[in-house]
Amino acid sequence: MINELKLIDNIDVLHENKIVLYGAGAIGVKALKILKETGMPAAAYFCDGDPRKWGTFVEGVEVLSLSELKQLDESENLAIIIASEYVPFLNQITEDIAWLKLRTDNIFTLFGLTVSLVRNDKASGLNGGHYDTISRVSSDIYNMGIWVNRLKQYIKWAVNTNVVMVYSSQKTGSITVANSLHEINILADHFHLLTGIEAAKMLPNHVYEELFAWYVKERLDLLKTRKSVKIIIIVREPVGRNLSQIFSESRNYRFRLSHTLPCEPFINSVAESLVLRKMFTMDSLNWFDNELKVTLDIDVYAHPFDREKGYSIIKHGNAEALVMKLEKLNSLERVIAEFVGVPRFKLVNANEGDNKMYKYLYKQVKEAIRIPREVFDFYYKDPRLAHFYSEEEIAGFWKKWENNIAD
Repeated sequence: MINELKLIDNIDVLHENKIVLYGAGAIGVKALKILKETGMPAAAYFCDGDPRKWGTFVEGVEVLSLSELKQLDESENLAIIIASEYVPFLNQITEDIAWLKLRTDNIFTLFGLTVSLVRNDKASGLNGGHYDTISRVSSDIYNMGIWVNRLKQYIKWAVNTNVVMVYSSQKTGSITVANSLHEINILADHFHLLTGIEAAKMLPNHVYEELFAWYVKERLDLLKTRKSVKIIIIVREPVGRNLSQIFSESRNYRFRLSHTLPCEPFINSVAESLVLRKMFTMDSLNWFDNELKVTLDIDVYAHPFDREKGYSIIKHGNAEALVMKLEKLNSLERVIAEFVGVPRFKLVNANEGDNKMYKYLYKQVKEAIRIPREVFDFYYKDPRLAHFYSEEEIAGFWKKWENNIAD
């Protein structure tokens, strides 16, 4: 029902239809402000599921009931933007709209509007300056939030000896493992990068670079001076991991995919980004050599890996590392419990795509994207992937993506 790609690829749909913002609360007001400040058409109406708001006005815009929205849909061409940033509310609203059986197929989310505006901010008639500002400010706020949390982690870690490191490349389920450890009162120090050069390229200014340099030095000093360190490392099938990584970057409005032209279909831009990611030094299988081996001198590929069980334990110096496959994670709860020294361990899912604002766009892209075969050849024929996965498993990956391969 929600067609994010349509809005992202054709922002003119907002000029060609009467806009209704579904959600007359604070997020609805935010959406109204975004439309105004970016030079987009004004919203004609709000709609809301709360009967107390029906017939009232918010920022001078009338709030319709659901039945009035249904009537308006029968006589007008509508573009409906769901103004919610809380996924459970978003799910409920989509159910309410589905129940109405509206004529329009122009139903989008505030996230879709955000991506469309960022991607088209140089388009004729669109005030791109406002959204460039949002991008910069949100990026700084997001990065500052990361560093505040990391400093808090460091303080806890520095004064505690019973700490488990969850140290993996991004989008491998590491947040789920870390949060699950926290649920049983085990301090888990979760991070992805400790090599300053590559990580610094991701930071917006020199303040963060200096902070990161300090953070890396302190982390590595503790790692090398501790009598023993337990590390959890997770590997994941690389094409799915990289696609998830692209969408993960949307959280602070950096979803422009700036190496592509706005006139190119968004889904093609995502495919092109997957091609380009093969060159990233921290991309997927490279992470083990360019990150883990550099920081802790652990050469994962030099140690045997039990592909059938889905995990192996490597002991090197003062470190003991549990290396696991994400695809086997749900069957490894007992292994994790034994590794960290507790009687029971239960995974508490976190950071999954279905819990993110980009869930509808992500689903659309996964179903429709056509990825050049060279991407699959690059990863699935890499002997390093065979270190973790059997021929049968790799054949299963090919099968999983067979409808998405562009020859």
